[in-house]
Amino acid sequence: MKKHSIHKNCNEVTIMTTTKKANDYTDYRIPGIVATETGTLLRYCECRRSQSDWADIDIKVWRSEDLGETWESVLTLESGGNTMNNPVMLVNGKTLIFLYCKNYRELWKCISTDDGKSFEKAERVPFEADVHFFYNVVAVGPGHGILHHGRLLVPAWFACDREDPKSHHPSIISTLYSDDGGTSWHLGEVIYPETLINPSECALAVTAEDEILISIRHEGEPRRRALAKSADGIGGWKELCFASTLADPVCMGSMTHRDGTVYHINCDSESKRRNLTVKLSRDGFATCHALPVSESAGYSDLALIGDELFLFYEKINAAGRFELCFERKKAPSIGA
Repeated sequence: MKKHSIHKNCNEVTIMTTTKKANDYTDYRIPGIVATETGTLLRYCECRRSQSDWADIDIKVWRSEDLGETWESVLTLESGGNTMNNPVMLVNGKTLIFLYCKNYRELWKCISTDDGKSFEKAERVPFEADVHFFYNVVAVGPGHGILHHGRLLVPAWFACDREDPKSHHPSIISTLYSDDGGTSWHLGEVIYPETLINPSECALAVTAEDEILISIRHEGEPRRRALAKSADGIGGWKELCFASTLADPVCMGSMTHRDGTVYHINCDSESKRRNLTVKLSRDGFATCHALPVSESAGYSDLALIGDELFLFYEKINAAGRFELCFERKKAPSIGA
């Protein structure tokens, strides 16, 4: 297994760039990162052979036991000419559940029972998508899922255009959940299908009140992240609002949480994918503390170990191609 070293003194490091030797990949996109209970980091992404969402795409996973100083490749899901999309990982003790989609139609999973050192053979996950109409696009995440009182939760979105089966519009959102450690998955309630315009990629976190907070990408006005809460993450969504503190240019964002503090990362702009910022809040983002990350940005994910944040996010290079950056930052503290 090949290790990738990262210069110890660099605060921000581009760790994945496009080269002619990189198996003909043109772009690295859709980053995800998780921290396990042992302090291990795993990062993952789509490795595309064109910029299209429907490209010939592999998915790769890397692992680090030294807080991101070095990385070891632990899993490659080869496309075989298919679109392997939207990787999402969940941590449940030393068991890791890695979900992804194939051709935006099928849900697949890989399981690791040794803290991400190895993964079992991928298998398809059957589930009934009772979303009240036929869909032709389904995607989980991206980013990561969460564990809440033994329940695994992953955001998901669905789209159906009978004239264009590859269109991502119109769309609705929900969650997938598992109460048996990831063996079987079920669909939660559709979240406000008539209130939001084309909601899609979402993120989940646990609030100080032990509720599930969902942060929603959408295409309507105002240009703010939509937020809602649920007691169990599968239904009864309430208090839908547009967070005045969370501007968004229609782009994926992510969250993590600890001890009642929610950490939200996205592009802090109403119009362009720029100003990547982490915002911390204990009151549902009525107020927050901002931690700037990068002027150039796109999709992003974050993980937390101790008092440090680990960030994995997109940038567009001088050639107009997507590359991924890893960054480690001290996490500010805010009062309870």
